[in-house]
Amino acid sequence: MKTMLRLRLRQGLLAGAATLALGAASSTYAGPLADAEPEARFAVGVITNFVRDFSKPFDAWGRKYKTDEYRAWLDEVDALGTPRTTVTKIYYPSPKGDGATDHGLKNAVPSQLPAATEGEAITVTNLYFGREMLAKMAFSNGAAPEEIYMAHEGAPLAEGKFPLVIMVHGLGGSLNTWASAAEHLAAQGYIVVTVTMTSDSAVAPVFEDPESPWVKQATPEEIQAAYGLRAENSFGTIFRNWYAMLFDYHEPIEFGNWPDPKTLNPATAEGSRRVGQLMADLFDQRVEDVERVITEMKYFNDTPLDCMVGLVTEQNPKPLCDGFFSGAIDVDNIGIMGHSLGSMTAQASAAFLGDVDTAVGFNNGLPRTWEPYGGLPGDPDAEVPTGVEKPFLQVIGSDDYFIYNVFRKVLWTSIKESGGDPKEHWIIESEQTWPTEDNPQAEATAAYERATGEKMLVVFTDEDHSTAVDDWEGVYEPGRKLTANRLPPSPDAPIEEYEVLGWVEEDGQQVYMPHLMRNYYLANWFDWTLKGDDEARARLTNHPFPKGVKQIHEEGVSN
Repeated sequence: MKTMLRLRLRQGLLAGAATLALGAASSTYAGPLADAEPEARFAVGVITNFVRDFSKPFDAWGRKYKTDEYRAWLDEVDALGTPRTTVTKIYYPSPKGDGATDHGLKNAVPSQLPAATEGEAITVTNLYFGREMLAKMAFSNGAAPEEIYMAHEGAPLAEGKFPLVIMVHGLGGSLNTWASAAEHLAAQGYIVVTVTMTSDSAVAPVFEDPESPWVKQATPEEIQAAYGLRAENSFGTIFRNWYAMLFDYHEPIEFGNWPDPKTLNPATAEGSRRVGQLMADLFDQRVEDVERVITEMKYFNDTPLDCMVGLVTEQNPKPLCDGFFSGAIDVDNIGIMGHSLGSMTAQASAAFLGDVDTAVGFNNGLPRTWEPYGGLPGDPDAEVPTGVEKPFLQVIGSDDYFIYNVFRKVLWTSIKESGGDPKEHWIIESEQTWPTEDNPQAEATAAYERATGEKMLVVFTDEDHSTAVDDWEGVYEPGRKLTANRLPPSPDAPIEEYEVLGWVEEDGQQVYMPHLMRNYYLANWFDWTLKGDDEARARLTNHPFPKGVKQIHEEGVSN
């Protein structure tokens, strides 16, 4: 049955590049950094799952906040009964083969990792169903590298029961944002789902779903146009709405080319409330989508009969109900992590979803006014958690210029210089701090301080906003020197560039440090919180990165 499942899953997907057998898997370097990466326990398989929620419109947030052209297209989509669709890739442990996947220097992962016994290695383009156009859209530098990932499509599932981890991208991200991190966790004994949000991903390949009512009647040209329309209504939608709501400014907004604050109408408290509502609505939809993904994975963990009965009742029949994952998912131990907007989604999911046991956030904190489910100020009847109550790991870069640029240089300055009060937008004192060397990101620090459970805040040295993800420019070019902007010591200080702690050479091999550190903290955090490994808890503070970790703050984490 599982063999038939694998055949079905590969229909419509282009085969990946062939695996290169290079002998037994081992570390490619022998220096101190080798201690940071454990031997892979498993090879990794990957399959696609379109998560459809027939109880939700295709994009409720988009209907409220995107363009008239997009809303007109949604009329057609909704009229056909197209459900909310979340595209996911499921990475899972698979038995090791005899060789290794040659991607140690290609995909910024420091070692050769074992091949699966079956299936073909995927490439970046494979993640987007062979559509090079979508793969190119997913990268900031416009490239669509044909790099070989570790995961093998349709590989067999290893024996065992594995915790579940959900990975969520940031604004404009997509399936490849966390691909190599998902592989790393799967190789250590996790079932990992990378999620592409319908609400705001520029490259959500939702129109590759063969069961989509809209896709079934659309021409290839219409599908191509729909991808373009969604791309136009993703990343920039947030900023267009911010300026319209805060300053009644309706001219085109380009990221990095902001209006002169002195020319704007004064920002008002009502404008700040509307921005808070906009973001709370976005997190409503994102958390709903995470909840649906978890629900579906729990169905797959059931017996085939229970899975089929449950999902048919949900109008969502699935081939994965054939028992492929039956009994293999530890649904009592579920973690979530994300980057940027995904970091905030992870925090909201931990706060509002009972199934989520722990959260990890990279490079962002959830502002108080953006909390979903009625968490806006001025509503005395809203019962909203004051912070994450479950184990929470927050990781930020020492010089996250993106966050500084958006939250301080642009929003704070624009509100203030237009005659408004920024404190009506950031309502708690800990969010109002200007960045300093000791506190480079007030939003993340405030979210960490509000968390009430076991928690840790880690600051990576000389890192920018997106160095830890897969779609950051430069991570596919070993040895390339990467630069970013240093956080200025004052609002009027000149911009200073610095060299990112990226590729380093050890024992003749190039190692991409942001991914090595990212994988180390992810694996040890989840090993502790989801597998109960106290040795992993000790490794969180006793780390092997004296030059890579600048600060650690923790409560209830150290042994």
